[in-house]
Parts: sequence; C-alpha cells; structure tokens
Amino acid sequence: MTGEKKQEYTLRITRANKSELVVILYDMFLTYLSEAEENVTANPLDFHRSIQNARGCLCELIESLHMEYEPALNIYQIYRFVERELIKADIKREATPLPPVKKIMTKWRDTYALISAEDNSAPLMEHTETVYAGMTYGKKEILETNPDAGSNRGFLC
Repeated sequence: MTGEKKQEYTLRITRANKSELVVILYDMFLTYLSEAEENVTANPLDFHRSIQNARGCLCELIESLHMEYEPALNIYQIYRFVERELIKADIKREATPLPPVKKIMTKWRDTYALISAEDNSAPLMEHTETVYAGMTYGKKEILETNPDAGSNRGFLC
C-alpha cells in the first residue's frame, strides 16, 4: 500500500465511528487483494505480503463479530471460507481463488456502507488533529494544513 493510501486510511480512521471502521477494514482488505492480483506473477514476495495483509484485515473483521447475535455465525462462516481461499491462493501462488473472494467481500462492504450511512454516532477518537485540504496549493498538488500543529496532539494537559 502506498504512503498516500496509508495517510488516507489514517485520516478516515481518526474520523470514523464504529460502523465506518468496519467499512474501512473492508476497503483495506480489497486494496490488499487488488495488490495481490497485480503482483501474482510480477513479484511473488509482494503477492505473499499482500495476501498476509488481507488476512490481517480479515482477522480484525472476525474479531469484531458479536457472536451473541444469530447472523454473526453465518458471517463468521463466510469469513472462514474467504480465509481458506486466501490461504489456497498464497500456497499455490495463483490468483484463481481471488476473484470470487473479491466479489463476496465487495458485497459485504457495500452492505456495511449502507448501514454506516445511517449511523449517526460520534467518532470513536476524540481530540484528533483537524486537517484542512485545499487551503494552500503546491505546484503539482493540494497541500494539507494543520492549524493544531505544535499543540498537544490529542493529549489532554
């Protein structure tokens, strides 16, 4: 994942509530899956690393399930299927199992995005930096400015 993409996810995480965090995990999973598909023949080490990162996101999704509710068991079984397919792709060093996994996880991501759109709860992180984009411009890009630079950076004093 590129540094720019990491910054984007970091910014989204700092502003996210519980349901938005699940959507972000799905987005990260799909990003790693796309990277794996691109690297399957070009760079086997990057392919393996992308699969492992996708499995890390999947692990977080599994751990976030509330097993006391009935649908969680069904979702858990789907996640375990996805994990088996990722392991199969990693062992065989081929991308054949990845398109069905991508299709399944994209549908789940879209479902959680609909739920997230209706969730009006507050962001989980408090006292985060305020970042403004578009206030200043560089020669080739929009620069982000931070009015809180040098302040307590989220720690209460």
